[in-house]
Amino acid sequence: MNYKDLEHFIRKKMTMTHVYQPIMIRTLLESKDNRASRGSIARQFLGIDEAQINYYKTITARWPHITLKKHNVISYNRKGQEYTLLLDEDITVSQRQRLIELCNNRLHEFIDKDPDIRRIRERDRRSKSGSLNYDIFAKTKGVCAACGIHATEARLHVDHIVPINQMGMDHPDNMQPLCYKCNTQKRDRDETNFLLWKKRLQFRKPGCSMCMEKEYTFDNNLAYCIIKESNEPSMVIPKRHVNSFADLIPPERNLCLSLMDRAVQHMEKSGRKLNIMFDVSSDHYSIKIVPI
Repeated sequence: MNYKDLEHFIRKKMTMTHVYQPIMIRTLLESKDNRASRGSIARQFLGIDEAQINYYKTITARWPHITLKKHNVISYNRKGQEYTLLLDEDITVSQRQRLIELCNNRLHEFIDKDPDIRRIRERDRRSKSGSLNYDIFAKTKGVCAACGIHATEARLHVDHIVPINQMGMDHPDNMQPLCYKCNTQKRDRDETNFLLWKKRLQFRKPGCSMCMEKEYTFDNNLAYCIIKESNEPSMVIPKRHVNSFADLIPPERNLCLSLMDRAVQHMEKSGRKLNIMFDVSSDHYSIKIVPI
């Protein structure tokens, strides 16, 4: 792609559904060798909001990446997570500045049509399913799962208990409402601690039948449930080997109780009356749902 091709693309062929493409091209043009890392491009989307950098890294790898690569405007080195502007000729300083100005013009034209486009993250939150958010907030009756502040006092966000990048599921059982303060503090913690806890959550005690159980009715990231159709107790069991409820971290408690609610709803359909027992008699802690 030469100067005229890129100029024509920016002026005529660039079809925009958001602000990302001209920012991405402009960032590559502003570099010395038409190269920029995924993170540096994300920071241009981000502005100064460092708390959202991971969100914009995801954005970088989606729409502008796919569209600009399809038009042979950029290439991407997956190993180095680095983008390159595909200019096959040297361009002058004035030509580079002209292309940057064109990106800025396209950017401002698009924003002028819809000034609210600057509130990008808020728009994305609104686009999520309202019913899904309601179901997640309803699990904790509209309070933050970490500190207990109510939605009437602080805005709640939907948070993944086990992060997606650590193989957490994009499922309501793996989501919880957190207030802005708790959600931010969670993101700011040292990543090494998360990796350490990932290993701890995978701990299984050799010889423990509950740790090795493979036949269960349903499960989530941190617990599973065995429903007995007879008069035997049904059980909700943490996947990690623990001796008591006190040994569970808050997400484990939440997911155990979530499975308990699900099991109770399932069993009550058959008309059974139930009693809940937090069992501490066995080596592996469990919640027992006992027919009475």
